[in-house]
Amino acid sequence: MSELNMLPAIIIPAYNERNVIARTLIPLYQGVKEGKYTITVAVNGSNDGSVDFIHNEFPAVCCLDIELGSKTNAINVAEKSDIGFPRIYMDADVVVNYDGILSLINTLESSETPLLASPKAIMEFSRSSIFVKAFYRAWFKTKFYSAQGFGSGVYGLNKQARDCFDLFPDVIADDGFIREVVPASRQQVDIKCTSTVTAPIKLGDLIKIKTRSKLGNIELKNKSLVKNKELPLKRFNSKPTLFEFIVYGFVNLIATRLANQKYKSLETYQWQKDESSRNVQ
Repeated sequence: MSELNMLPAIIIPAYNERNVIARTLIPLYQGVKEGKYTITVAVNGSNDGSVDFIHNEFPAVCCLDIELGSKTNAINVAEKSDIGFPRIYMDADVVVNYDGILSLINTLESSETPLLASPKAIMEFSRSSIFVKAFYRAWFKTKFYSAQGFGSGVYGLNKQARDCFDLFPDVIADDGFIREVVPASRQQVDIKCTSTVTAPIKLGDLIKIKTRSKLGNIELKNKSLVKNKELPLKRFNSKPTLFEFIVYGFVNLIATRLANQKYKSLETYQWQKDESSRNVQ
């Protein structure tokens, strides 16, 4: 194994993410050039010129051009490159700074038992509607956010955790699958690492991405990939305002209903993502 393949590895699956991939790669590129870690962008099913863009602007990044549009397949292909550990899996539209990613790597390397570590999610919602802001302010008060790192768009596995399974299955919710494989007691949030996520602008866009999340959970359950689903006895660490609670409940109710409808035709499902947060670079 070469020295390069022994370095920690960041994998970024990307489907038509030309408009946002630069803001993701720029703060991390220093570490690639300094030999701290490798980055593999697994472009899949895209037709937006992102492959040429990455080759030209970030030549030290390994960029794969994969014909099949599938996030989990893209991750599996990237892992065939014999990359190192720990491994960090990152959405193409989130931003983690250099010091933060080094902290996350250090957290993962410090454990000799299986460990899943995630950054703390920071929502950029200055352009979002009052309803979207209310939803996230309620979500900030949940244990899913504070204790389990949901919503950051990033998770890392040390080698012991990655050895808990073979390939990523063909599912929508790769992060949901991972959280079923690695025991909850071996999952943590690295508060020294933050992931900036651009929130949807409109309520409809928020419902769209929450529907995808709910659909992914339904798929995991129906494929018997949910092993020990432990729901917290109390969802909230602190009490949301009445308005926040109403919006939070409404969004989850509608998203659940839409997800149940979409599951009936899952084989024709088209990946839903929020385009409103992707119109700036």
